[in-house]
Amino acid sequence: MSYELNEPGTTSDAEDTRQAKQRYTIVEKLDVGGMAEIFIAQSTSVGGIQKRVAIKRILPNLTKNQRFVNMFLDEARLCMYLNHANIVQVFDVGKADGTYFIVMEYVEGTNLRQIFQQVSETGHQLAVEFAVYILAEVCKGMAHAHESTDPDGNPLSLVHRDISPPNILISKSGEVKITDFGLAKAQTQIELTDPGVVKGKFSYLSPEAANGKIVDHRADLFSAGIVLWEILANRRLFLGKSDLETVELIRDAKVPPLSLFNEHVPDSLQKIVDRALSRDLKHRFQSAQDMANELVQFLVDNSLKATNFGLAEMVRQINDPESASRGRPLQRIGELIDDELDKLKQLNQDPDNMNEPGSQPLNDTEVSSADDAYLLEIVDMWGGHEDLEPIVDTHLADMLEAYAKAPNNVSNSRGSDTASMGRLPLIIALTLAALITAGATYGALVLFGVM
Repeated sequence: MSYELNEPGTTSDAEDTRQAKQRYTIVEKLDVGGMAEIFIAQSTSVGGIQKRVAIKRILPNLTKNQRFVNMFLDEARLCMYLNHANIVQVFDVGKADGTYFIVMEYVEGTNLRQIFQQVSETGHQLAVEFAVYILAEVCKGMAHAHESTDPDGNPLSLVHRDISPPNILISKSGEVKITDFGLAKAQTQIELTDPGVVKGKFSYLSPEAANGKIVDHRADLFSAGIVLWEILANRRLFLGKSDLETVELIRDAKVPPLSLFNEHVPDSLQKIVDRALSRDLKHRFQSAQDMANELVQFLVDNSLKATNFGLAEMVRQINDPESASRGRPLQRIGELIDDELDKLKQLNQDPDNMNEPGSQPLNDTEVSSADDAYLLEIVDMWGGHEDLEPIVDTHLADMLEAYAKAPNNVSNSRGSDTASMGRLPLIIALTLAALITAGATYGALVLFGVM
């Protein structure tokens, strides 16, 4: 399906529209919000060279607010000076059909809000090392923006003002990128002139912003601290029943200790979060570089490893509905085995089945002498899946040991053929367990803190 840049009706500048349509071909409409709509587009340059880009077009009704338009264009031009691995780059600014748009780097992947929601819905917890790694990368991008200058060497004095999970993108390659620098300051301006247009941004304000004071780059550090607290605690920090109540919570800046929600957060990390969320500007981190250095040092001091490769695997899991629908693989494996063991115990209690082959559970001797080939065959049938062995072997060994010690086991003194048939239901359960485990990725379980 193809989309057009223009809405029905006349255009304010036919030449601008014609040039825009020559350079950019809309491929897909991604989203629409209260301020803009986003498209995936194909950019065509000299020689027919094409590149996939993202286009954010300001909604036509907002073009009537000239102050907003001016702010938007100023910020978009400034952001074209930014060139950093942790910032979504702005390539172009244009006008078509009487409304303005910006052309940005297209990041194929997801955003932190989607990851946060998926982790919460499945009952998982984002591993500490990856939460810290993500925010360290965000701080690197903020440091570049805060310290950037124009071609004449004059400071740009950029403040994002909307560091929040939706504006933190994670690509399929595990790259962390901040987006919406081009709109952030303009959003703040329109929020002041047109109350109610911008919604849902209050939860990531700094106390000074919530009090209507002039903000500087340290406001972004407070916002980053909120994001870090939330993905570590797996819950929202400042969220009232109304926008006004949320603002009041931010003004008070009372932050519960993370130990109440995540036992894996050490005191050293709590101190970093507390400093980022200090209500007193003098006690807060004074630069994004300082905060990034502290986060990286925490990983080093605690021998924690986090890379973009691990993040890439997490994004793959988030974007895989089939994988997400499977829920907790290890829990499902345990349920299957427990069900089968319960059936075996029930057979043991049924007098009519006592003389049937395979009707009695394994006794201690049979369990201890069970041929390891049964487990090896289940693992090897998947072509040497290295991640499968530790999950199946360890988990099944525990289950077998527990079953061997279970009460009401009746000795089975019949021959080996009968004993083999007695093992058959259990082997079926183990095979099903291996099938489920083979469909789950061990790396993702580690990322979500299951292992």
